Amino acid sequence: MASNSYAANNVQLIRDAEIEFFFQRIINNIIKHSNSKTKKLYPRLILNPTYNAFVVGTNKIYLHTGLVRNANSIDEIQGVLAHEIGHLLLKHHTTRLIDRKDSSKYSNIAAIAGIALGLSGNIDPNLATGLIIGGQDLAIKSQLQFTRGQETHADIFALNIMKKSKISYLGLEKLLIKLSEEDFLNRETKSNYYRSHPFSQSRLDLLKRYKEGLLNTYTETKHLMIEDKLISLKYINNKIRSYNSDPFKTIKNKITKSDDLSRYSLIIAYLKSGNYDLATHGVKLLIKDNKNYPFYYELAGDIFFSKGDFDLSIENYKKALKILKNNYDLSNTLIKLSLAKSLLKKNDIVNIKEAISLLEDLILIESNWSNLWRLIAQGYGKIGKIGVTYIALAEESIIKRDFKKAKKYVDIALKDPTLPINYRLRGNDITTRIKNK
Repeated sequence: MASNSYAANNVQLIRDAEIEFFFQRIINNIIKHSNSKTKKLYPRLILNPTYNAFVVGTNKIYLHTGLVRNANSIDEIQGVLAHEIGHLLLKHHTTRLIDRKDSSKYSNIAAIAGIALGLSGNIDPNLATGLIIGGQDLAIKSQLQFTRGQETHADIFALNIMKKSKISYLGLEKLLIKLSEEDFLNRETKSNYYRSHPFSQSRLDLLKRYKEGLLNTYTETKHLMIEDKLISLKYINNKIRSYNSDPFKTIKNKITKSDDLSRYSLIIAYLKSGNYDLATHGVKLLIKDNKNYPFYYELAGDIFFSKGDFDLSIENYKKALKILKNNYDLSNTLIKLSLAKSLLKKNDIVNIKEAISLLEDLILIESNWSNLWRLIAQGYGKIGKIGVTYIALAEESIIKRDFKKAKKYVDIALKDPTLPINYRLRGNDITTRIKNK
């Protein structure tokens, strides 16, 4: 789990393959019956205790950890996400006049002040994925407010798509009842979700009319099935809490239990505290009981990487990816990134070239990950491709808006007569982008 912090505005993006897979499944279940030919929508989790979710017009849907913690069922989250997806697919963001004058300061803050915390609590820049993207999106979000009419249209979209997808309305109904109660509260005590999603009694009445027209009602969803394993909101919450808890308190207060949640929390505590042998023992027991669950192999890879055993980290990351091979609804970029980092640690040309190949595939998906360009620079530097190394460093600098450094790097790269044509073209493109800025 990589936690990307924005010190200036107290925002942390959590990037975790298992958590994103869980919410990706939820999102895909919502949009599978949509008439829109939209690109894939991706979840992003923000470490924030308030109950909220939002979109800004990109292909990402942001959820607060408070939404995950306080939701009573998966269906409630599906109802909230269906509403946000409605805003996206109905293109509400394009009709809003957004004053972007001050938005650049947020992305600059993200580039300069953003840090990623490793499991040890120390700053680890190698974990900083998606940092700039998050900064730019949050800058837009701070100035984007949908109208009450658009909120109603998003509600209607959500109710229609939930009906087509056979998603229970019970969770959404509980949320709207809660919001209706907040209508009678003082403004100061109303929730974040209420303030960003203006409520009126008509929204609850609309849901009730939809329910009355249903021939069938559907039971609330308590779990998602992932590779023969039932994953609940409780499991996801436990994972978030485990990574954000004091490991020594977890170890001190441990209770001898055989359930997966308790075992998982203890493994994370051992990993964070540097007790790799006990962490390894624990994850092996989890894998023994869940041989087809990919994210326990990913966890094993993380433990072995932290331990410095890169052969075993590579082996376990590859096992995780092999299991996920046929899961088309998963963006498994984070596991591939972990595998590439392990391969680079091997320092032999075969593994380095494999790492470069993975990273260049990831760039096609996440071109604004500055860290990916830094890793590509490291890889090509290790095999003596200096021109490509400087092109990658120039791309990283462009993302961080350091145009002076980007020009310096690209000028060096373009003087290399062995620079491959695809990277020479990229270098020329960088030069043009710098001039435009």
